[in-house]
Amino acid sequence: MKQLLLVLCVALASGAAQAQKVYKIIQPDGTVEFTDVPPPDVPAQRIDVPPLNTSEPLAPPSGGSPQSANGAPTGYREFRITRPADGEAIRDNAGNVNVDLSLEPSLRRGDKIDLYLDGQSIGGGEATGITLADMDRGSHRIKAVVKNADGQVVARSNSVTFTLQRRSAILQPARPRAVPFGGGRAS
Repeated sequence: MKQLLLVLCVALASGAAQAQKVYKIIQPDGTVEFTDVPPPDVPAQRIDVPPLNTSEPLAPPSGGSPQSANGAPTGYREFRITRPADGEAIRDNAGNVNVDLSLEPSLRRGDKIDLYLDGQSIGGGEATGITLADMDRGSHRIKAVVKNADGQVVARSNSVTFTLQRRSAILQPARPRAVPFGGGRAS
């Protein structure tokens, strides 16, 4: 299936590069059609289409090491989220999610990790293991960045989407209330 799609895309792209002529046909009922081959029995207006804009793809960064926002090497060989896995479904009725980060070499003095949950910074620090507590059920996206002492981003992790599954609050049994020993009265 993927090969068929690739062949179709290449064929369309090569055809689009060659097809510089387009014809506009107005049918008797008023509908407008565009074609690259005009029918012989219907009058058609020729439209000259300019060549498509193209550009060369950017080369991937060399070395495979994380880069800062300005493209400079960060000195970190690896920075990624190792837990939870992308697409993972986590079942935790308390809403706790453990996040583990892999950072090599270890965090440099003055650098801090900032964790983002659903696009919002939730803080961080120097730890590469973080527990998110009492989270709402549903789909969430996390990513992390390393910031230097000046607050500049010097490395970015991968982005991970996971789903937290919690038991519904209406299905939870009632929690017992705390009652003081002895009924709460002094004798």
